[in-house]
Amino acid sequence: MNLYVVDGSAPPALLEGEPLSRRLASITFFFPALIQSRACFLKAAWTLQRRGVIRLCNVASPSDIDAINKRTDQLLESIHRLRTTGIVEEQITNAYLNLPGKLTIRGYKQLVHADRSVINLRFSRPDGRSGSDAGMIDIFHPQKLSPDFRHFSSRLLQEKVIRALIQTSSLCKVQTKCRNLYINDGVQDTRGFHCDGRSTKFKSFLFLSDVKHLEDGPYCYVSGSHHNDALWQKNRVFNEANGIDASEFTQLRGIQAIPLFANAGDMVISSQAGAHRGHPQMAEGSRRVLVAMYSPKSAIKLSRRERMNQSLRRWITTW
Repeated sequence: MNLYVVDGSAPPALLEGEPLSRRLASITFFFPALIQSRACFLKAAWTLQRRGVIRLCNVASPSDIDAINKRTDQLLESIHRLRTTGIVEEQITNAYLNLPGKLTIRGYKQLVHADRSVINLRFSRPDGRSGSDAGMIDIFHPQKLSPDFRHFSSRLLQEKVIRALIQTSSLCKVQTKCRNLYINDGVQDTRGFHCDGRSTKFKSFLFLSDVKHLEDGPYCYVSGSHHNDALWQKNRVFNEANGIDASEFTQLRGIQAIPLFANAGDMVISSQAGAHRGHPQMAEGSRRVLVAMYSPKSAIKLSRRERMNQSLRRWITTW
């Protein structure tokens, strides 16, 4: 017996105006207050657990944002000259290059575990399917490009604090699995609402540019969808019946999503089990984001760490 009404793929409505302002205010915290106040930290962790997404303001200083953007501009110039002249300049010599028609590394797992930076230029799918993010430059492991990028990645992402926040929220020990630099300029063929599986996975998005309008391509999220089992089941049933991947959220009619507008230097943290997408940009739209992905440590690593901690505690006690 089919318990769900499945009437075709339906996107959610995007909040706007005063309702959007109120919703954003309810999930927004100032980073300086979060690191100084335990009450603020715990409220942010609780909100992340409940809503699946929060926004942190003033995570990075304007001077740091300006500095990493200058390095990124230089990187983009090198990529442009490579594509027009075929010359590989020093700044990208040690990176793997995934260019249209010439993939050096294939598959997401291989990209995540690459031993160098991977400059990944996304392009339209050969079969014509939508959602390819064609035109986006997705750089895996930007910290491996140069000492400058390593310094800024470490400084801007605030991984120690964010890791503690996610662990408090999820009651699960996590580690940084991958870092990315997203560069979107006029990217219109973005993937629809989807999730990255139902396992524990979080991402932090540090904005390097202002994203204040839909034309800029904001990150959009369906609040609470990360633990809405009924919604997941409704999508699963429809997707199975129509040959659609289980991770796509096709049944969101009547549901509202939040476009997460932000200033350069702000950060969004979200559970990737929830329904999310990057909104399509206008031709002149632009967005730069530095990203860190967090997921649980393996059981082996956890057990070894716990054994080491137990041994250390025993040693301290007897000493």
